[in-house]
Amino acid sequence: MSPPLRVLAYKPRPEPQTIRMERLITCEPLELEYLYTVLPEHEVTLLDGMLDRRDPRLVADELRAQVVLITAFVTNVDGVALLARDLASLPEPPLVFVGGPHAEVVPEHFCTAGVHGVFFADQLRAVAAVLRRVAAGERYDEVSGGCFPGGAGGWRRNPSAPLDPAALPIPRRVLLAQQPERYFYMYYQRCASVKTAFGCTERCSFCFCTRQHGGRYGPRPMEQVVEEIAGLPVRNVFLLDDNFLSSPARVREFCRRMDERGLDKQLIAYGSASFAVAHPELMAELRRIGLTGLIVGFESLDDDELAEMNKSSSAADNERCLELCRELDIEVFALFIVQPHWEPARFRALARYLRERAIAFATFATATALPGTDPEASPPPLGPGAGGWWRHDLLRLHETPRHMSRLGFYLRLLWLYTVPFLSARARRTQLRRYGWRRLLRFALLGWWSGLEFLVKILVWR
Repeated sequence: MSPPLRVLAYKPRPEPQTIRMERLITCEPLELEYLYTVLPEHEVTLLDGMLDRRDPRLVADELRAQVVLITAFVTNVDGVALLARDLASLPEPPLVFVGGPHAEVVPEHFCTAGVHGVFFADQLRAVAAVLRRVAAGERYDEVSGGCFPGGAGGWRRNPSAPLDPAALPIPRRVLLAQQPERYFYMYYQRCASVKTAFGCTERCSFCFCTRQHGGRYGPRPMEQVVEEIAGLPVRNVFLLDDNFLSSPARVREFCRRMDERGLDKQLIAYGSASFAVAHPELMAELRRIGLTGLIVGFESLDDDELAEMNKSSSAADNERCLELCRELDIEVFALFIVQPHWEPARFRALARYLRERAIAFATFATATALPGTDPEASPPPLGPGAGGWWRHDLLRLHETPRHMSRLGFYLRLLWLYTVPFLSARARRTQLRRYGWRRLLRFALLGWWSGLEFLVKILVWR
């Protein structure tokens, strides 16, 4: 039997140019816990950069890590390249492998010096297979689902089918168990994360998620999902699916199985407005078994813009979804996309919409074409500083505004974030649901994040 490897699994900290949203949302690092689960024969140390600010290079050196696994987003592309270079300079340099959501769609962005492999399909199986071969002193660059140095183009890509959702193990939640109070979604304190499906049934033109999982939708067996939820050490559960409201039959089975187990959980999930308004009876069932928060991509108030985005929901659907959730006492977290061609009047109209409907929670992203959303486009060049990858944080402009300065646009974007906090009706809703202490804490953190945003757009506009 091969001796165990010393492995560091690292989730990078946010890049310094990006806004530190972890003050308001810090999700359980499920990807790290999955790695811990599928590598039981090795000595695995987890480093969640969202909370642990230790330098991963120093940690790897102290551990004398033989392998470093990095799970990364698009904003981390430059940082991963720099880290790989630094790790290569250690006295005993480890093998460095990269995976995560961005690598799943555009693995080429991580194919750089110092990286020994990038996993893009069935990543957990591929990681486990590679480390078994490394431990045995065998060649590992033939494992499917990975890109490895070699081949005519400098790297070769070994094809693989997406993972089988039914084969996904229930993760060992070592980080959540150690410090449950450090993981939360806004007011949902001590919150676990559960993935019940991969990919999305929708085909919104702007969405990166539709390209994940090989562009397919892959649901896990609901029996396994509910079994996982039953074993959670906390009451609050964030259902991480890109759209949990994908199938009436699946939602119905979820409610039935939660009932059969008699589980008392408080749930928050992503879902589409069109599903909610088409199935009010299922929404009532979800509320009864614990759904108290629904994250909905409203995106726009204009049906023409929604059609351009290939959204399945209309502006009227968004209105009815909001009304239905109010009746059921489900909090709506509304997501909007702010366009660079907007005139000042469009910002004022959106602010008025928020006030008139007393929407207590809303986020506003800039129109951002994430690499990989357009299958016709070739990937941009990779390298430290080559792409300014931090600009893909969904809060930066990628086009020059047509009707105002860049600073004017950012100030209006910041103003939109303040509107829900300034609404008396929205504050009353928040106070009733969460209490004044949590409301005050959240407000202070929100204002602090707003100040940080203002400073950072002045420095890195």
